[in-house]
Amino acid sequence: MSFKVAVISDTHGSVKAWGLAKKICKDVNLIVHLGDVLYHGPRNPLPDGYAPKELAEEINSSDVPVIIIKGNCDADIDEAMIKWPVSYPYCVLWLDGKLVFAHHGTFFERYKGLALDFKADLVLTGHTHISSVICEGKTVFLNPGSASLPKGGEPPSLAIVDEKGISLLSLKGDLLRFEPWRLT
Repeated sequence: MSFKVAVISDTHGSVKAWGLAKKICKDVNLIVHLGDVLYHGPRNPLPDGYAPKELAEEINSSDVPVIIIKGNCDADIDEAMIKWPVSYPYCVLWLDGKLVFAHHGTFFERYKGLALDFKADLVLTGHTHISSVICEGKTVFLNPGSASLPKGGEPPSLAIVDEKGISLLSLKGDLLRFEPWRLT
C-alpha cells in the first residue's frame, strides 16, 4: 500500500497559505496539520491572507481527510468551527507500518521523550516556524516549518511524507530538502 501524507503547521489563519498548500497536496491521501490553525496569536503579526473563518471553511471542504493537533494558539471555538478531528496534546498514527507520533511542539522535550518511549519511526512537530529533519537513532524528527509566518529567513513551507522519504517544499512548490527513509 502506498501512502502520501502532507504535513503542514502554523497556518495562523492564512487562507492564502492553505490555498497554496492545496495545490501542492492534490494527490495526498491524508493531511496532518500540526496546529495553530486559525488564530494568528498575540505575539505574531497578521499573516498574508488572514481570514480565519474562510480558512475553516476551506479546511472543512477538503476532499482529503485532515487530522489536526491542537496548538498553543488554538482555542475551543477553533475546534468547534472545524469538522475534522482535533487531537490534543498528541496523535499516534500508523503509516504503512511506520509508527508516527504527532504533536504541536509547544512542550517539545516532554513529548520527545514520550515519542522515543513509543519507539516512533517518525515524530511530527511544528511550533518553531523553522523547518527541520533530524535523525536520532532510528527516529526521524520532522518540522515542516510554518505555512504562513516562517522564521529564520525561510520561505513558507510544508512537508510531504511518502514511502521514499520526506520532502520539505516551499509553498511555491520548490524542493528545499529531501531525506530518504533510513529505517530498516
